[in-house]
Order: sequence, then structure tokens, then C-alpha cells
Amino acid sequence: MTWKNFKLFGKTKEQSLNSKSEISEFEQIKVFKSLPKEQWKPAYNELNNIIGENLKKYGFKKKGRKHYRLTNDLLEVIDIDNRGSWTGAKDDIEIRIGLVPYCWEGLTNEYHLIGSKKIEEIDETIRKHFRISEEYLILADYLSEKLIANALPFFEKYNSTKKITSQPYVFPFYSKCGGNDISKSQFLILFSELKQHEASKAIEILENEIELHKRLENVEIVTQWGKLKELINKKKWTEIDKILAENERKELNKLKIKPVANTL
Repeated sequence: MTWKNFKLFGKTKEQSLNSKSEISEFEQIKVFKSLPKEQWKPAYNELNNIIGENLKKYGFKKKGRKHYRLTNDLLEVIDIDNRGSWTGAKDDIEIRIGLVPYCWEGLTNEYHLIGSKKIEEIDETIRKHFRISEEYLILADYLSEKLIANALPFFEKYNSTKKITSQPYVFPFYSKCGGNDISKSQFLILFSELKQHEASKAIEILENEIELHKRLENVEIVTQWGKLKELINKKKWTEIDKILAENERKELNKLKIKPVANTL
């Protein structure tokens, strides 16, 4: 059994992360008390800050609603989201776990997290959504424990582009027929292949993207993807490496994130 010192609400508590027999305080709550709408945002902010403090010791850095960690050549991201389109903040949150290639401009800013799975797909015991109620501090405790116990081992399994290319079936990219089980994982597969100088699916993915953005009349994006496709066809890996390295430098400077120790 693995024991960790776990910070909760500014206090230290010894917590067993592998015990399935214990029922958490959050799971024992039968009736949740609603919060007034004006308290949703401050309660969410406090909850996410607590989770950020608990993840910090594992190398994560909080920026906005996301928690980032860089290991090897992928950004590991935990996205705790309570946005509600035009209505602003909602009274519930959704959690996605993502592996983001940071070697292409804009992927870290995508509204939908790249290469992501919902937390309930990683931990089947957890709910799909959580309401922000009066018990949000207890919820912060519960989510911190669940993320450390289940999301971090998931990251360990797929923490490099080398691992992604060797197990692409874990993050299948969408086809022209659609499919939204894993959000935008085509970019995870595409840039993992490019980092490993492979092109088994890269051309198909780029052709799908070019077709999509032609319909949307996004000329600049079509041109970018077209140039990248040409470089891949000509196997100009040195030139591709330079492009990806420059983009990585820009993204890491923007996020102010440094790598943490990890193994392939």
C-alpha cells in the first residue's frame, strides 16, 4: 500500500491512495446544498486552487483552469472546467485528462483539450460531472485524491511521443465519419509521429484537416498544413525538427514551464 502526505485546506493528512475499502467523506454525503449563483465562480476558483496546491508536489503548474506538467516531450494536462458558453460560469465542473503536443502553435490554447479523456474514462468509479455546492471544499479533497491516485499513473503509461506511437489504438484519431470519444486526438497522433520521424497516419490526418479547413475557408491554416504535408512526403525530417523545436521553445516560454524528471 502506498502512503502519501496529502495537503487538504492548508492541513496535512496521511492518506492511503490505494485503499478501495474506505469510503471518502465526499461519497458519504447524501444531500448537497446549493450555492447562490454569485458564489459559483469564487467557489470554483478556491476548489481549483486547492487541487493545484495538491498537484504542485508532483511537478504540476496551474495556469488558469488547467494544471500542466512537462515530462519528456508531451505536456500532461488536467483541465478542470466550469465554463458554460454564453451563460458564463456553471455550477458544475467537468474534468479532462489530456496529453498535448506543445510543438505546434495554438495546441495549448485549444478550447477542447487535445488528446484528452474524461476523468470517468480513466477512473470508472468517478462521476461524469460534479456540482459546485456548499461542500466544495470536501469535493476539492476528493478530486485531489482521485487525480493523484488515477490520473498520474495514466500519465506515466503514455508520457512520451514514443509511447504514443507504439500504442496509437489508445488514442484513435477521428475519421471523416466523425467520432468524438477522444477530443482532437488526431493532433496527438500526428505530432507524436513527426517527433519520432514516422508517417503511418500523418498524411491521412493532414488531408482530413486540409479538407476541413478548405470548407471553412481558412486559407492560412490550409497553407500551413499543406507545407507540412509536403515536408513529410519529401522526408525532410531535419527541417521538420527545426520547426517543431522553435514552436516548443515559444510555447514553453509562454507557459513558463520547465521539464520535471521522468523516464521514457
